[in-house]
Amino acid sequence: MSPLKVSHVTLFRPSQTQRGLLLPAALLAAYVASTAVAYAMTVGSGGLAVLWINNGLLAASLLLLPRGPAIQLAILCTITDFLGAAISGSPPSQALLIAGCDLLESVSAAVLIRRVGGAALDMTSLKRFRKVMLAAVLPATFAVGTLGAGLSALLFANSFGELWPVWVGGDFLGMMIGAPAVLLLARFRRFDQASGAGRWERFAWLAVAMATAAFIFGTGGAPHLYLFFPVGLLLVLRLSPPFALLAILAYATVAAAMTVLGHGPIAADVPDMSRRILMLQLYLATLQFCALVLISVLSERGRAQTAVKRALTVARETRQAALEAAGAKGRFLAVMSHEMRTPLNGIAGYAQLLGARDDLPADARDQVRTIGSSSEVLLGLISDVLDYSRNESGGLQLADAPFRLADVLSRSCEIVRPMLMGRQIELVLDNDVPERATYRGDERRLTQVLMNLLGNAAKFTEQGRITLSASARPVGDSGADDIVLTVQDTGIGIPADKLDLLFNPFTQVDVSDRRSFAGAGLGLAISQSLIQRMGGIIGVRSQEGEGSTFWFSLVLQRAPDAVASPSPDDADVEPAHAARALVVDDHAVNRQVASLMLESAGFEVATADNGAQAVEAVRAGAFDLVFMDLHMPVMDGLTASRAIRALGGETGAVPIIAMTAAAMPEDIDRCLAAGMTDHISKPIRQEELLHKAILHLSPRDVARVA
Repeated sequence: MSPLKVSHVTLFRPSQTQRGLLLPAALLAAYVASTAVAYAMTVGSGGLAVLWINNGLLAASLLLLPRGPAIQLAILCTITDFLGAAISGSPPSQALLIAGCDLLESVSAAVLIRRVGGAALDMTSLKRFRKVMLAAVLPATFAVGTLGAGLSALLFANSFGELWPVWVGGDFLGMMIGAPAVLLLARFRRFDQASGAGRWERFAWLAVAMATAAFIFGTGGAPHLYLFFPVGLLLVLRLSPPFALLAILAYATVAAAMTVLGHGPIAADVPDMSRRILMLQLYLATLQFCALVLISVLSERGRAQTAVKRALTVARETRQAALEAAGAKGRFLAVMSHEMRTPLNGIAGYAQLLGARDDLPADARDQVRTIGSSSEVLLGLISDVLDYSRNESGGLQLADAPFRLADVLSRSCEIVRPMLMGRQIELVLDNDVPERATYRGDERRLTQVLMNLLGNAAKFTEQGRITLSASARPVGDSGADDIVLTVQDTGIGIPADKLDLLFNPFTQVDVSDRRSFAGAGLGLAISQSLIQRMGGIIGVRSQEGEGSTFWFSLVLQRAPDAVASPSPDDADVEPAHAARALVVDDHAVNRQVASLMLESAGFEVATADNGAQAVEAVRAGAFDLVFMDLHMPVMDGLTASRAIRALGGETGAVPIIAMTAAAMPEDIDRCLAAGMTDHISKPIRQEELLHKAILHLSPRDVARVA
């Protein structure tokens, strides 16, 4: 015998579905309990069915079980139904009619539910729930309810007019409560995922539902029926669909019992038992319908949120892949930056050495100055591209250390001032911030932003004035100041329709073949990114032909006055002997450039080609300073620094200054972690080199720098 089929729709679960004995036993126990309650209420109401969920329970059982257990359960449920009707006072023939109609209604509803609901039987789908209600439950209960009421009237002289609305309404209500509840509970693990309530909270809500029913239906004629709607809404929102339906079922059971006993608003307003039962059924049907619709809507929203989460997961994975690609790009640019800085160090270094000679002709000195400025422009482009790449990949880190704002302002002006030579431009520093005011932040990045703005002003101004202004205003009692820095020029200005493009990367206002100003168009984009990461804002005001004003605002935490770093001009202590420096670099040009710069300041200089030679040189001779490259054959600079520190004593404590083209923040961190004292990035500037040297010499070894 094959499974029951109607138009190729299989009613039962496939026989290979392993459900065990627990589910059939639980379904039978639930059917017996609901039958006992229903017939007890039927007796109390004078023979009218009050709340009949049995048929919905049996219909769901037929859909959940394989053929054999389903048929056995149907037989046992039909016998239970017959015995319940007989015990409640129905003649055997009438009890048989009731049990037969209930079985027919359950099978009909199950077949139709399978047809319109498919194999999933997911009652949390609004579309599927609507189909099941209108195309399965309603036709089955209407047809069989009408048949049962007609046969009862014909065979047992009952009133068709009284039986039909109560029988059809009760069966429809019971089917819509029983079938979805059982289908949801049978898939408890699947439909319980969205629950935000724990075990005890669930049972507490069940108790609340029953207590609410007792309160509403335990009162007299007061119109309290709608008090359950906020409670029901909370039930549906807080509990999973299975528990929400159980809570509503518990409420319906108490409400039906109290109404049959003559308590509550419905009993008070409707004396006639037939109409009273009908009103009760309509009320409970409304609650059930609203709950199921809301459950369906919330479940569909949950599915939509799950789909969104999956999409976000895919997006995050895609973003991660993009970040990894950006990281690879950043690493490539870092290598290229290192490789470009190394030869650039030779160009810039020799340009500085030649520029300091007094025996060069004036035209040669101008040419050397041009070489130096060109190398500075090239270094700026390299740094901008590298910073932009690191910022895009999220690898750009900000420091947090004390610094004097006045030092940053004056140093920035001094760096820009040589760019203005030969033009009638006045560079003015208007600083309203106290000279010794000290703040915490990233001094290097703040200087970078100022240099970008001042550099642009110098580039686009032929005559007039460039003014760097600074002001500070306390931010309440937070110990911080709102710092506003402004760079104003009298240059060519910016067209109004180009202002919005200024902070876009790789964008220039003048892109024609006749443009007079070089650059990659990254400076302002990087400046905006740095200011925003510092928590500030940046903006511009400009009038074409009249000049531009760039400004940015930052909130910086005040810090105790920082101790000013010594500069070459502070070195007034005569040396006991000429300071000895060791320059370690595998590149001959770099060794020569650094050696000549140091020797010009009075240092005695020795050199080494790699880290292993450096360790032996330090062990063999007393050096006051070591300038160490990182990337070298035989032994790299980091390993050599650790080995020197391991020598111990004064020999192992010699200051080691990294002198390398590896200029990223993480490179600096690696140097310090390896025991190095400080860091200089290539290409080397003689002023910075001597400044670092004097900074880390002991007072007795400081050489006077003229």
